[in-house]
Amino acid sequence: MARAGITYYDVSKAAEAIKIQNQEPTVDRVREHLGTGSKSTIAPLLKRWRSDNGELADVSGLPNDLVEVVKALHERVQQMADQRIAQSRNEFKASNEELRKELTEARNSIVQLTDRQQDVNAQLSQITEAKALQGKSLEEVRIKLATAEAQRDEALSRTAELKESVAEIKQENKDIRDHFEHYQQRTAEDRQQEREQFHVVNQGLKDQIQDLQHQIQDLQHRLIQAESRASELIDTNAHLQRQTHELEKANAMHKSTLDRQVVDIQNLEHQLNDASVKSREQQHKSEQLVDNIAALTSQKADVDKQVTVLSQALEATKTDMIAAQNRVGVLFDENKMILQEKAVIQGQFKQLQESLSR
Repeated sequence: MARAGITYYDVSKAAEAIKIQNQEPTVDRVREHLGTGSKSTIAPLLKRWRSDNGELADVSGLPNDLVEVVKALHERVQQMADQRIAQSRNEFKASNEELRKELTEARNSIVQLTDRQQDVNAQLSQITEAKALQGKSLEEVRIKLATAEAQRDEALSRTAELKESVAEIKQENKDIRDHFEHYQQRTAEDRQQEREQFHVVNQGLKDQIQDLQHQIQDLQHRLIQAESRASELIDTNAHLQRQTHELEKANAMHKSTLDRQVVDIQNLEHQLNDASVKSREQQHKSEQLVDNIAALTSQKADVDKQVTVLSQALEATKTDMIAAQNRVGVLFDENKMILQEKAVIQGQFKQLQESLSR
């Protein structure tokens, strides 16, 4: 098919101009005269011009065998050239189509690998964010654990202080009871001694009755004070027992709170262990994703190498096609030489006919 810009009219005008210069119109001369066009475009148009102008009518004086041989040779050369051109075109077309398919597949693979790499990067970003959140949660859990441990230590210290206070109160209560019993025993002994002394020295102590009465009053007053003191101590003991009971209840509440805190701490430790396991799993997945990214990068490099090889093969095919076109040009040149030899033979035959006719 003629390329846009080169028409049959242009080729015919160029061939006629070359013919006027007493030269044989060839593809190269027509192309040189036009200054543009390819050999594959000019050749069929020039062949059509030759057929239209009846160049083969000049061989009427030649032997039919020679004409047939030259025609067969020309047709065979032209057929071989056409076959080689068609074969080269078909081979180039098939190779080009195959290379285009492989290039398309390679581009699709690159796009898929790029998408997969983007997905892997997105997953890696999500895993990194989740890992950061888990680290933050882990730090909060550690802070809560430290706070719970401080509260536990404070509760234990408060419980020890309360136990010491209860022990001191119990000891003080015991000392008061011992002192009261000792006072009662001594008072009883004093009364017994006074009775004995009263019976033994009744006569001798009449003068001392007044003094003894005062002493008895003093003793009674002291007894009342002692009883009042004992009552106060009993009330104090009851109050201390109530405080002890309240402290025991508070201790029980603190112990319950401590137990709950211990359970919470154990739960937090389990959560911490679970978070650590999940963190290790996420880290393992991250490492696998990094390995996958490395593998995909390697695959992409291999694909790039294949694309480079295919590009080189395409360039080689283009080079082979150019060489085939050059070979076709050579065949056209050989055909031209054959035509020139045919013209020389025709001239010789004309001269021979002229010499025979004389």
